[in-house]
Amino acid sequence: MKLNKTNFLVLVIIVALASHGLYAQSVHEITLNVDTKNPDPAKTCYFKVGKTTSVLNNTPANFTIFAQVGDNIKWKGVSSTESNTPVRIRAIKYISGPRIFSSDVIKGGESAEATVIRGGKTPYKYQLQFSVGSNTSMYTMEPKIQIGEQ
Repeated sequence: MKLNKTNFLVLVIIVALASHGLYAQSVHEITLNVDTKNPDPAKTCYFKVGKTTSVLNNTPANFTIFAQVGDNIKWKGVSSTESNTPVRIRAIKYISGPRIFSSDVIKGGESAEATVIRGGKTPYKYQLQFSVGSNTSMYTMEPKIQIGEQ
């Protein structure tokens, strides 16, 4: 009888370990596209996402993606009008909702990156700060991330 219990326990452990891989982390790439020729680039922005990312709302004012705990989110900026003009993601700053990242401020540069460490029922709202070219002016957008299934 002990042998059967041992075999059953080994089987349960193997199934648990194998099913853990079914919920692998995803990488969500969010690209902020900016018309860098416009005098107020924040008014002409739009977002694009990678193939693995589900979007709830794709309008710039209410842009919301879905993510899971353990997922990695990467933000980058590009010019939609001048390929030689850099768009830098300066910071991601917490505004409201659950604190899904390990810090309220995620510092950026050419890009920014963070891993979701916890979820919540309401969307995580954040301020995405960016700059264009050699201009020191900071522009902002306020997208959201919903943790959970779509």
